[in-house]
Amino acid sequence: MALISRGAPAVRSLGRATSRLSRAAVAVLLSLGMVLTASACGMNVQTLNPYTPAEGVNFDVGSVNVRNVMILSRTPGEGYLSASMISTQRDTLQSVSGVAMKADGTEGSPLTISLSQPVVVGGSMVVLTNGPLITVRGADLEEGLVAKLLFRFATAGEVTTNAPVVDADQPAYATISPSPSPSAP
Repeated sequence: MALISRGAPAVRSLGRATSRLSRAAVAVLLSLGMVLTASACGMNVQTLNPYTPAEGVNFDVGSVNVRNVMILSRTPGEGYLSASMISTQRDTLQSVSGVAMKADGTEGSPLTISLSQPVVVGGSMVVLTNGPLITVRGADLEEGLVAKLLFRFATAGEVTTNAPVVDADQPAYATISPSPSPSAP
C-alpha cells in the first residue's frame, strides 16, 4: 500500500506534465499553421492574376479600355476586326496596322487594314462589328494563328497586341456579321 501511495503523486505529476506538454504542442502547431497560412497571403495566387474568359485579348491605353480584340475570318487571308471599346474621355482610334504571325512564331506578311473612318470613343461603348467596319487582309492571315496589331489613338497613344484570328463560322460567331460602311449602297 505504501508503494501505491508513494507512486500516486508521481503518476499525478506525470499526468500534469503530459497535459502541459500536450497543450504546448497544440499551441505550437496552431501557431505554425497560422504562420504558414499568413505567409501565403499576397503571393502570386491565381485570383490576383487577370483572366479573360474569351478568345480575344484585352488591353488599356490611356483612358481607353479595349476588350475582346480578335480578327474574325470566314475566308483565308481575309477578316474583320472585332472588339469593344469604351473610354471616360473622348478619343479617336486613328489607325490599326500590323503583320500576320506564322505558325513558327515569325512575322509573316504585312496586313492591309482598312479603317473607313476614324472611330470615336468616349462615354458609351463602341462595338467594332457594329461599324465602321475595319477589314483585315494578308497572305499569311490564318485562323488559329495571331496577328501583331498596332492601335493608334489620337490622345491615348499607341499599343501593340497579339490578336487571335478566329473562325467566324464557329457557332459563337456565326451570327456576327459586320455592318457595311456608311458609304456603301
